[in-house]
Amino acid sequence: MLVIEARDRIGGRIHTIRERGVVEAGAEFVHGETAATWEIITQCGLKTEEWQLEDQGKRLFARSGKLLPDPVSLGAEVEKIQEKISSYSGSEISVGEIIRQQPQSEDARFYAARQLVDVEAAEPEQLSAPGFNREQNLASNDARNFWITDGYSRVIEDLAKGLHLVLSQPVTRVQWREGAVRVESNSGALFHGRRLVLTIPIGVMRKGPLFDPELPPELTSAFHAIGFGNSTKLAVWLDDLKALPDFALLDSDGMFGHFWPRLFGPVPVLVGFSGGKRADELTAMGEAAAIQTGIDELARAFGSAIRNKISAVRHFTWSDDPYAMGSYSYPAVGMEFASATLRKPVADTIYYTGEAANDRGHAATVHGAIEAGRMTAAEILRSTAASD
Repeated sequence: MLVIEARDRIGGRIHTIRERGVVEAGAEFVHGETAATWEIITQCGLKTEEWQLEDQGKRLFARSGKLLPDPVSLGAEVEKIQEKISSYSGSEISVGEIIRQQPQSEDARFYAARQLVDVEAAEPEQLSAPGFNREQNLASNDARNFWITDGYSRVIEDLAKGLHLVLSQPVTRVQWREGAVRVESNSGALFHGRRLVLTIPIGVMRKGPLFDPELPPELTSAFHAIGFGNSTKLAVWLDDLKALPDFALLDSDGMFGHFWPRLFGPVPVLVGFSGGKRADELTAMGEAAAIQTGIDELARAFGSAIRNKISAVRHFTWSDDPYAMGSYSYPAVGMEFASATLRKPVADTIYYTGEAANDRGHAATVHGAIEAGRMTAAEILRSTAASD
């Protein structure tokens, strides 16, 4: 099997940085104990560390740079709003509208919205409440989250075994007709074959033109209907943790809506995360300004002493990456069943797959991409067997 990759590495939006221990520039967590990722983790003997979020006392909230009192009660209010969103079963409405209808405090409504913005990489008004509810009901993984301590890239390395990889070859043109595909780059023809599987991110697929002839309009419409958001990460390497309280997650009203500590490995790291329009703003201001913003927000929340504990900082964003143009998909208002449309083969010749094509509740995740890829592979095998 030939795999053509535009980058000089495999993995796409999985990108492990190993300059000081292990930090994830992209996908970070294994979501749930039943995620498809565990099959690979187990067979490779990879070690994991659980993110300790079950203790509500380790969740903090900051407003205007100050930690709020009674985070446990506020966290319980936020959870009630989240439960209301997840149980919605009515007609098309945005998640933002549901949040505004809730009786909880203004702070609880704000942090419930901000949590969704960062997790889904989209603003509440862009998120479909029935679409979100459908994903929640279909999802078979649980709420626990795990790090792969030696990095997510180890999963990709295992998946790549036995494949013929062609790196640093951005595709410029795909010529196709039923039963025949020709893939070209600036270096010339890269591939001639019977079928082509696309795992190109939604943001890039929206750009066009790439295909000759163009893809069917229902597929093109699905690329534009499905949500595809942006998120950014700030990695802050610390000399020690003396300036910090014992916490697992900080919810903030700052540009970085969430911070969490990675305490395993040789150097402790604080990870800042932001989604939606604030992620776009952080990307637009450039790395230096985004880094300074994150440091200032940490200093306001935890005290200025933390500035002297910082040994290095990096800011990672995906919307300005030409081979991603965003982070991951989300259930957009009005998108209906776009994810299922993405996975429908074009003339048994062109197949699209990846996290955005997972219509079984696991979109926007690594295990969702693995599942979608396996479903596509099974469909191709069935078609091949039927034609033999």
